[in-house]
Amino acid sequence: MAHKALIVLHLIGFAAYLGAGFAQQQLMKRSTASGLAAAIRNEYEILAAEIVTKIELPALMAQVATGIAFLLLAPEWLRQPWLHGKLTCVAALLVLSHLEMFNARKIARARAAKGDAASEEIAARKKRHATFGAIGSLAVVVLVVLVAYGTG
Repeated sequence: MAHKALIVLHLIGFAAYLGAGFAQQQLMKRSTASGLAAAIRNEYEILAAEIVTKIELPALMAQVATGIAFLLLAPEWLRQPWLHGKLTCVAALLVLSHLEMFNARKIARARAAKGDAASEEIAARKKRHATFGAIGSLAVVVLVVLVAYGTG
């Protein structure tokens, strides 16, 4: 019974992570639209930073916690080669999510402190943010493939 509950929590964490990752990337992307009112642009940037901080990272941490619990219940899984690939993807996603959080917060802070004078810095950070998102998407696809084909 505990194993099933862990699976549910792990999957909820995964769904929340994916949803938050998609949402914060879309908000950051939409904040670059030309003709967008400054107040809306600023709100998109702030929301992106809040989503990655308050939803994406906690969801990923929940997955790590349930993953550790799985390994404590069944340490023999560590002998599975696919799991080492999955753990590598998770480590990469942890790093990327933190980089996204720091980057998004810096965008919001730069906008608050300097306004449009920070446009060049912010544009570079938004480009970097999109790159982090693309790398993270690739890591998620690899992770899903490893789980789907490695366990069967």
